[in-house]
Amino acid sequence: MDTIITALYWIATTLILLALATGIGLLAAPAQLRALIRPLDRWHSLRPALGALDKPRYTERGIYRHHRLAGALIVAGAGYTLLRLTGIDHQATLALLPDNWDSGLRTLLAANTYWLLLLSNLAALGVGLAVYFRPSLLKHLETRSNRWLSSRQAMKPLDTWHSEANTALWHHPRLTGSFLLLGSLYVWGVLLAYRHGIL
Repeated sequence: MDTIITALYWIATTLILLALATGIGLLAAPAQLRALIRPLDRWHSLRPALGALDKPRYTERGIYRHHRLAGALIVAGAGYTLLRLTGIDHQATLALLPDNWDSGLRTLLAANTYWLLLLSNLAALGVGLAVYFRPSLLKHLETRSNRWLSSRQAMKPLDTWHSEANTALWHHPRLTGSFLLLGSLYVWGVLLAYRHGIL
């Protein structure tokens, strides 16, 4: 744990020093600093990179072609889980929850987890049997629920360039530099105080 805390301390210190250097640069030589970081000031859209991931890949043909194997695997998995659940007291899930939580909440969460696992595996057992014996029974449900929802369309409004903060920064570089410098010094002081046991 000490190693993690030390690593976090040095990461925070590095970021603070970077912010300090940026603040000093904005105060002393904003034009030179802007020229220095201009190559980094570019918009990189994630849409082209994520485009290959955001395509539907249908596996139904493979499942229907080998429906007995798929059904047997689903039945085996659900059956094994149900056998294990029948031999477990639902209160045993209490051991998975933190002891310092409210006892009523722990009991409620433990019971809900147990019944959720039980009911979902009973449903999986039914689906597995249907896939094994009569996969056509699921086609109507599959047709209604198997729709492709593109995340690219949903995320498109977020994947746009917003330059308001950047514009404001370069319109008032010395004011921004002052805030950065004072804020960095304050955070660094607090960090050093915690590090050396003053706070």
